Amino acid sequence: MKVEIKESRIEHDGFVKIIKSTLRFQRFGGEMSEEITRFHYHRSDAVAVLIYDEVNQRVLLIRQFRYAVYAKTRDGWLTECVAGMMEENETPLEVAHREVFEETGLRLRKAELLAHYFFSPGGCSDRVHLYLGTVENSDQPVGVAGLESEGEEIQAEWVPLQEALNRVDEGKIVDGKTIIALTLLERRLRDGSKNTEPDLSQ
Repeated sequence: MKVEIKESRIEHDGFVKIIKSTLRFQRFGGEMSEEITRFHYHRSDAVAVLIYDEVNQRVLLIRQFRYAVYAKTRDGWLTECVAGMMEENETPLEVAHREVFEETGLRLRKAELLAHYFFSPGGCSDRVHLYLGTVENSDQPVGVAGLESEGEEIQAEWVPLQEALNRVDEGKIVDGKTIIALTLLERRLRDGSKNTEPDLSQ
């Protein structure tokens, strides 16, 4: 695919970098498009982990305050799977281990890549690396965790898988990565796959 960048400049450089570009791209028929203007919102990639306890058929979910959601709905408490942003020179698996411990106090034992995807490709370039994981001690109590230095208030809870799926159907879980993870896990179990003990070599 051929793309001609006519002009590109940074409009904002902060937690999110916004780049404005004027460009042309090659159409399906081979000809170049007219010049168009597009905005590119850039952040680091994200890593998400759905923790699954196969023995008890339950998943570990967290609740935390999301200001952007509050600004839209006036209800900022969101139910999600564990997730965090990649830092420079980190691998997705390293982030998975770090975030599981920071947000739940548990140690990630194994993890398998379920999918990686662009969550909003119309303007955002960051990808989500989505894992299915297990923890070392699923009987260890969980509660409120998170980094005080980042203003986090995160409550972890084990939820029966079927209840979590019901919450999706009822509109009580509205976070995209969590819906995708639960759906992929449900499909895997429905199809009879026994590979729910993830392989850390991924």
